[in-house]
Amino acid sequence: MITEFKQLSNRYLKANKKRTVLTIIGIVLSVALISTIGLFFKSMQQTEIEDTKGKYGSFHIAYKKINEDKMNKIINNPRVGRSGLYSMGEEEEFTDKLKIFSVVASSKALELAPYKPAEGRLPERENEIAIEKWALRYIDNNGKVGEKIKIKDKEYLLVGLLENTIQNQSDSKIMILSNSNNINIENATLIVEISSKANLKKSVEELVALGEKGNVIKNTMLLGLLGAGEGSSSWKGIYFTVGIIISIVVVCTIAVIYNSFQISVVERVKQFGLLRAVGATPKQVRKLVFKEATTVAVIAIPLGLIFGVIALLGIKLTFKLIGADSVMNIKLTISYGVLAISALVGLISIYISAFIPAHFAGKISPLVAISSRATITKEKIKKRRAGLIGKVLGFEGSLASKNMKRNRKRYRITVFSIVISVVLFITFKSFMDMSLNISDDLNESQNIHFTVSPQYINEGKRVFIEDKLVEDIKNVAMVEKVYKSYEMNYLKAAINSEGKVKEVNNIENVYKSTNLGNNKTGINSNVAIYDDNALEVSKGYIESGNIDKEALNKENGVILIKKNRIFNEKTKNVYYGEIASLKVGDEIELEAYGDLNERENMSSENSLQFNKGSIKKVKIMAILKAEPFYFYGPEKSLNFISTKEVVEGLVGKGELKPISLDIQIKDQKEEIQAKEKIEEQIKSNPALMLTNNIDDNRKNKSAILMVQILLYGFVTVVSLIGSVNIINTLTTNIILRKKEFSTLKSIGLTQKGLKKIIVLEGLLYGVVGSIYGGIIGTGLSYLMGGGMNAAREFKWAIPWNAIGIATVAALIIGYLSVLAPLKRIGNENLIEGIREDF
Repeated sequence: MITEFKQLSNRYLKANKKRTVLTIIGIVLSVALISTIGLFFKSMQQTEIEDTKGKYGSFHIAYKKINEDKMNKIINNPRVGRSGLYSMGEEEEFTDKLKIFSVVASSKALELAPYKPAEGRLPERENEIAIEKWALRYIDNNGKVGEKIKIKDKEYLLVGLLENTIQNQSDSKIMILSNSNNINIENATLIVEISSKANLKKSVEELVALGEKGNVIKNTMLLGLLGAGEGSSSWKGIYFTVGIIISIVVVCTIAVIYNSFQISVVERVKQFGLLRAVGATPKQVRKLVFKEATTVAVIAIPLGLIFGVIALLGIKLTFKLIGADSVMNIKLTISYGVLAISALVGLISIYISAFIPAHFAGKISPLVAISSRATITKEKIKKRRAGLIGKVLGFEGSLASKNMKRNRKRYRITVFSIVISVVLFITFKSFMDMSLNISDDLNESQNIHFTVSPQYINEGKRVFIEDKLVEDIKNVAMVEKVYKSYEMNYLKAAINSEGKVKEVNNIENVYKSTNLGNNKTGINSNVAIYDDNALEVSKGYIESGNIDKEALNKENGVILIKKNRIFNEKTKNVYYGEIASLKVGDEIELEAYGDLNERENMSSENSLQFNKGSIKKVKIMAILKAEPFYFYGPEKSLNFISTKEVVEGLVGKGELKPISLDIQIKDQKEEIQAKEKIEEQIKSNPALMLTNNIDDNRKNKSAILMVQILLYGFVTVVSLIGSVNIINTLTTNIILRKKEFSTLKSIGLTQKGLKKIIVLEGLLYGVVGSIYGGIIGTGLSYLMGGGMNAAREFKWAIPWNAIGIATVAALIIGYLSVLAPLKRIGNENLIEGIREDF
């Protein structure tokens, strides 16, 4: 029994469950996406902050060469939270291969320093120490955490093993970390953390002024992430980009909900007319529509927020499923502020969407509505001949084309919905592509577990890796692959001037003049030698061309790495992208430098002088989209790869031998056993050392994977929202025209002909929506590119890939959307269809 007229809204929602569920799904997905973007952004920011603290420390400012009066003035400043002293001792000879140095820190300094124990804890008393894991075997091969060890005839209690750092291993330096609160201030550094209650940016400016110029060091990486760095424009650019994305999601949400409410109102024109006839006021009718909006909001918004949190937990679970040995856990941050803003945005979107339909329902005249004339509009009749569409698609195609624009309002609403969906996908896909383009890629370097390299004890005598050692290490049971690594080779290069890239023109000392003519531009180049294993894995990075060792040797060929990183001194940003527009088959003139010193001496010169008798031509055989292994060479250079034979011919220094080995093991769980076996193979050569890369690679891989999973997750959700929007619009568009279609069938149109008309209409809507959506999406992609350029410079490109995917998807969804309502119309009685009220 109905006791209040507002109960009609709940009855209608129950009676039209499919449309109600579709509307709720659209709102849930939209609110979930908005909240997920906010939560992920907060979580990523917090994760980045924690990661930076782990690498560089939690302190904000460090003071060197400070006296006691100045120190007391700083630590007693109300803006200062925690502070501490640390002192670094001088390096001493430990063995013929290793040096040792001490770091003594106060308890507070250890809290702020970037030292993290992998096992055990940090020192708390003066006789306790912590060392890096790799160093333990050199100090005491049988030593364990919790036991006493001897270092230079002095006994200490080993309380912790620190995470390995590649720098100390490469430099063959053992660090001894100890705790002391009696540190001589003359040789110490004071590190300071600003109080969380103080304004960070103002506090940094004030505290920096208290120190002497040149003796104050700011933790710029951490301050930048906390919004107190000098490069604030980069964060503004990122916020601008995120703002564009959220705005598009909100517009799409409004479009989904508006279509649903508008169609539900049009369906019930006669019902509203009857209500008006029995005494309902326009205000009461409007309240009915808003009551439906409120009911939908109460159900959908909490569900959207819950799914947003679930999405965040899902990412965390994904990382766990990938494996704790290869990734780190995301720093989960559920911000109530983000959830509240997401709910508010969703609620406002719903009421904005319901406003126009509610206003329309309130204005309905009882007599006109009861006679079913409220939704009938006089349409302009234009006589058109069957154009190209009619000739290609026949009578049905011509009729479908004319039907689309017969009702302008319906046409605009339908096209607008598809445009919004296409724009949403293009912008998110562009954002994903741009983010992946300017971030580090997962490459083979993350799969390198150990490196065998020389210790350069005697700078005058170079140490090379012999073939026998390579074979011995390959024969170790735990070893999967061994890659030979050679010294980088530095060459002058001359390219055709048309190959210059516009974005790189603004960066100093990249392009240079030459003595080879005006049509040639000089540029430095680095050429790396890849062995057979490295060339094989490089095939997975090919953008164009082919990698074949025999062809490289025969054609004097090289492989170009397309993606470069160059620091722009003017903008203080890093440019990511190609630095020369080259293609497979292009020939480049190269001439080797004598050594790196000659290369560095000429780096600031504006011209490159070539000795025409020493020039050698090479041919580009393949182009790689990214570097298969990290490329260690001077920037502002073209980066090439080739075989040992080709490079020997280019540099003319005789046989080139490897200087290090990169080793990949079969199972990381066998890290300790593999390390011991490899060390057995190299112990006969005291000039070689083994570096463990596993800890560092684990961190790098997890950070890159986190970004990729996040971005692909966003694009998936966006695709669902866009699909729901298109399905909702096209389905209801057809259902509301049952009378029209029944009339066509009554005058002789077959079910097959009707199906063709409706399918072609859906496809034509998809084509028109994709064209407009592609244009608008490209414009928004360009704006986002400008925002992201403030953080990282790169060459923006029209998102053809995203436009293509969105167009094909719109056509497929457009086709599938009309099948269900078409079947429904086909099953209905023809006479009843003609007698429909709308």
